[in-house]
Amino acid sequence: MFSVAMSDQTVFEECYRGRQSPLHHMAYMRMSKVLLALEVVRIANIDLGQKRIFDYGFGAGTFFRYCPLSAQLFGVEMDAQNVRDVALMLQTKGYREVDLRQIKIENWSAHPFLRQQYDFILCSHVLEHLVDPVGFLKILRHCLAPGGHFLGLVPLNEREDNPHHVHKPDKAMIASWAENSGYHVQVYCEADEIFYPFQPLYIYDEGFMHKLAQAVSLGLGVFSTVMGPNLWWRFNRLLRHVFPIKPTQAAFLLTAE
Repeated sequence: MFSVAMSDQTVFEECYRGRQSPLHHMAYMRMSKVLLALEVVRIANIDLGQKRIFDYGFGAGTFFRYCPLSAQLFGVEMDAQNVRDVALMLQTKGYREVDLRQIKIENWSAHPFLRQQYDFILCSHVLEHLVDPVGFLKILRHCLAPGGHFLGLVPLNEREDNPHHVHKPDKAMIASWAENSGYHVQVYCEADEIFYPFQPLYIYDEGFMHKLAQAVSLGLGVFSTVMGPNLWWRFNRLLRHVFPIKPTQAAFLLTAE
């Protein structure tokens, strides 16, 4: 049985507890990922209505909040309390088909959700933490229904090393992961230039710099949420042409070969 090996993730085990307010969901560290994911869905002309959507590592569940109410939502996270909180939040918002469960990293490949098939799998900022992302992608490929899509998001151009990341992804590395795990790359894009000047703040898990990072995240998040995915995408592309900054996220949409 394939098993996952990853960097120390202790800091993430309880970090989403009690953070389900609208302002928490607007935080840029959540919304930037959601906005990029939604833009890729738009580019690929994917209709998520009435689809089986599996978010592997759903965090605070912010992406789910932008899915159609008719979608069937599945997801896994490490913290049982967070799983319950997100499920309650989604039910309160009107989602009726929600199945979220805890996952234990040490025996993740035996999880019952990996015996099902899904129309759309999201894996946002997970692959860079894994020692063997190819093995992970191979297992998730078998979870795709015919015609299904896998959407991955990873960080790019990190100015300071993140102690929780095993890899520093780039386009060539992503292409290699896809090829070696049996996928075809349908869409690849880079974005989130606005975050580039602030990236060094986000290597801290505590202290003043961590608090400053949270304040920046809220300010950028409110601004970006108001813009929405299409304007956010265009604004970031404009920044790349005007200032000497780089994109800080890559998104790639895969289909099984």
